[in-house]
Amino acid sequence: MRGRRLLHLGHKDADCDALGSAYASSCLLPGDLGFAQGLKTSALDLAEWLGLTPLIDPDPAAYDYVIIYDTPSWALLGIPPVPRYSLFDHHVQGGHRFSNFRSELADGAEWCWVRPLESTCSILAELILNHALPISREMGVAMAAGMVTDTGWLRLANGAALRRLAAVLESADLFLEDVWAAVDSPNRQAVRRAAVLTALRGVQETLVGRWSILAAETDSHDHGFAVAVSLGRLGGDLRVVVFPKGEMSMVLIECDGGLVGRTGIDLAGVAAGLARSLEAGDTWGTRMWGRIIAPLPPRELLELSVSAVVKALLARSLS
Repeated sequence: MRGRRLLHLGHKDADCDALGSAYASSCLLPGDLGFAQGLKTSALDLAEWLGLTPLIDPDPAAYDYVIIYDTPSWALLGIPPVPRYSLFDHHVQGGHRFSNFRSELADGAEWCWVRPLESTCSILAELILNHALPISREMGVAMAAGMVTDTGWLRLANGAALRRLAAVLESADLFLEDVWAAVDSPNRQAVRRAAVLTALRGVQETLVGRWSILAAETDSHDHGFAVAVSLGRLGGDLRVVVFPKGEMSMVLIECDGGLVGRTGIDLAGVAAGLARSLEAGDTWGTRMWGRIIAPLPPRELLELSVSAVVKALLARSLS
């Protein structure tokens, strides 16, 4: 790869895992970083901290070779298929807790490093550390940011994930507060706080037996995750959050792993079933969460999603 014009390409609306893994790799194999449709807010903060200005909607045909990160499908990558590429990814069975992902990119990759770890940054970090390659402070922050955020700010991290994170922090002489400072600016904290408070004023609760479903509406994808976390802290066993996404609406349907284990509920299946019933709908997820994009007003999509979750819970309880 050295000496060739490379494009390090992550999924659309890139998060810290896509940006962090692509950045760390680009420090070893220099090339451009590109993403379709921009970056999420935490990744924007990380890019600013790293002094990066990634390319938005780059043309892969302008490069000698493409390396893809953190992406299981062409649809999530946001570009048409390219003929030659390599792949780093963790979206496979077990790559997220209770995940059922199937990678459509792995078979076509010329070189593929796909492993069922908690983040793509974990995969890059393990590979770099195993080969005793130096990790700069910037590389360390970038990879740690992906490892932290892809485990729900460590809420979903197990012992192995924490050991991998600790190895990166130790190698780059970092503290967790260094990572926090890079991906969550005070200004974004204030904006997120205001969005969460606004959403919580309109929370709806639906009870199905012993389970509580909390539903709310917010203004953006990034705030959707923050609202879902807040609903969990309020005691919602299942959280349904909707927000506008361009001319469409998107809904997050999420629960904790413990509920999946006790009931066997499959939220990816719930989301897929609802998406199939709509005139048009796109969905993906794991057993712990399902996400739907559909051409409906946010409130209508929220009501349909809550109804689908209620039916799924009733079906599990009857079985």
